[in-house]
Amino acid sequence: MTGKGRIPKIPAYVLYGDAPRRIAGPMLHIETIEARSARHHWKIEPHRHHVLHQVILVLKGSGVVQADGRRSQYRPPAIVLMPRGSVHGFEFEPGTKGHVISISADMLSELGRREPGVTALFAQPATVELSAGDLHATDLTQSVRMLAREFSRPEAADGLALHGWLEVLLGNLLRLTSGLPNPADPVAGQRQRLMARFGELVETRFRDNFSVADLARALNVSESRLRSVCLATAGQSPIQLLHARIVLEAKRQLHYTSNPIGEIAYALGFEDPAYFTRFFTRLAGSSPRAFRRQGPERAAARI
Repeated sequence: MTGKGRIPKIPAYVLYGDAPRRIAGPMLHIETIEARSARHHWKIEPHRHHVLHQVILVLKGSGVVQADGRRSQYRPPAIVLMPRGSVHGFEFEPGTKGHVISISADMLSELGRREPGVTALFAQPATVELSAGDLHATDLTQSVRMLAREFSRPEAADGLALHGWLEVLLGNLLRLTSGLPNPADPVAGQRQRLMARFGELVETRFRDNFSVADLARALNVSESRLRSVCLATAGQSPIQLLHARIVLEAKRQLHYTSNPIGEIAYALGFEDPAYFTRFFTRLAGSSPRAFRRQGPERAAARI
């Protein structure tokens, strides 16, 4: 693979439907689901956010989540965790009640340095149905309401109280989710911090034809250290994780755009489209052309 490029056709927004703009510094935004979805007839078409992670808390109203080709139904109360870069959309039941919290990647990274479990929350798209008892056993609903209240104050901006309620919210999310590393374990914490940095590097440079040596050098760790942490944390080597990210982006482009396969190959850093086809076929189990023909519904289980 050589070279790099951009693939422009999957809609990308700061906030869905808004005109393009730059984000200067950390960003936190909260609004009701109704505020944005009602004017779009409660349907949010597939799109992505390059710099925002999102937490969607649904308290009333069933719906459907689309995330990177997969469709899943949920019943409330439910939490949807959407990492930046994921192609996602929603079909909300009219009258749905809840909130959408958007957190910029740099803000989350800062919190993740102090609490590694926060980063793990956004490792991949997730939809978690909750029992009313489990939800009421935490302060999640109250923290979301207080965050929204503080956000609405004209003087809140980047204030201490706003950040405080965000931390309370994320802390309660950690209590409600399972399978995350124990941040009190210093070894697990070190591994999670390195994996978070590795994930950020891969997300920004996966088109740049980096080798494992390049990745390790950029992270200031040895190749063996990076490999051992990736295997212990994700069960895959660094090159497998890098290749998986490239294939994921290729699948997104094949499903959500009509870009020619050769254009997708060049934009992902492949000088030779034929090599891209062999690479994709080996890792995805079908050729790019065959994968595209399946369409999002039939191929959803393969993303």
